[in-house]
Amino acid sequence: MGDESPTAFAQAFSAAITARQVSLSWLHRRLRDRANPISVATLSYWRAGERHPEGLRSLTALEDIEQLLGLDPGALLHLVGTRTRLGALAPAQNPFTETQVAEASEETLRLLDAPPIELTRALSAHVVSTVDENGMLRSRTAHVLIQAVAPFVHEMTYALMSAENIVRRPRSTLRGATLIREHLHESEHVYACVLRLDRPLLIGATTMLEISMEVPPPSTGALLVEDETAAFVMRPIRNLLLWTRFHPDAVPDWIHEFERSPATDGLVSTALTPLDSIHLSRRDFGPGILGLRWGYDR
Repeated sequence: MGDESPTAFAQAFSAAITARQVSLSWLHRRLRDRANPISVATLSYWRAGERHPEGLRSLTALEDIEQLLGLDPGALLHLVGTRTRLGALAPAQNPFTETQVAEASEETLRLLDAPPIELTRALSAHVVSTVDENGMLRSRTAHVLIQAVAPFVHEMTYALMSAENIVRRPRSTLRGATLIREHLHESEHVYACVLRLDRPLLIGATTMLEISMEVPPPSTGALLVEDETAAFVMRPIRNLLLWTRFHPDAVPDWIHEFERSPATDGLVSTALTPLDSIHLSRRDFGPGILGLRWGYDR
């Protein structure tokens, strides 16, 4: 993006408004209805080339503007400079210190030709896991607010890792992205996939993803005595919520919460009272791992 970006953006924005035969007041009202309010004065500045969109709210509003003006996704976003302020950006750090997991992760990403995980960061994540009547993890649905921390992001990597348990290859359904490549490491401790975003992101821009994963039974058919659900982040996340729901016939005999973060100085485990529904919540968490591990004495 060069110095001509503000002019190119203004010309494209003005032409789209003219072609759509709408007013700035009309556009303002529609943005307000979508909870992305941009003042008429600001829209006027953008059209005249006196200013151009900066900041997360403006870049998010551009996605709605493209829809409202009948433009292709990214038609205006591509013309905006990448001067968005991200605030403090901590270096990415893999919270798994186990050599086996770290090496399996590196090999998996290399085999996938995957974009670096640190091109994006999660600002918030809400993960709902269900456990079936056999005490096995059956499904996992994550709603994640993703932010681009690189100049232009059209693909991203999503990974599952476990140091203690195996990771089974899930069947995935996505909203906001398309799965284009996946790989389960031969160690069965790392699974990763490459997602192509429905809308490419400029630096600082955000998008919501829904990632639903159905976990098949173990290939051997044998029931495990223990399983887990967890999430890891490589940079601090504002809000992390894990909600695990157990089948009424499979409430565990024991449940442990485990966590590794700078605040814990190592992996710690805490016994919890077994219930059919348990949630873990953290604010400004990470980099780190947070999860539940459960089992049955019978």
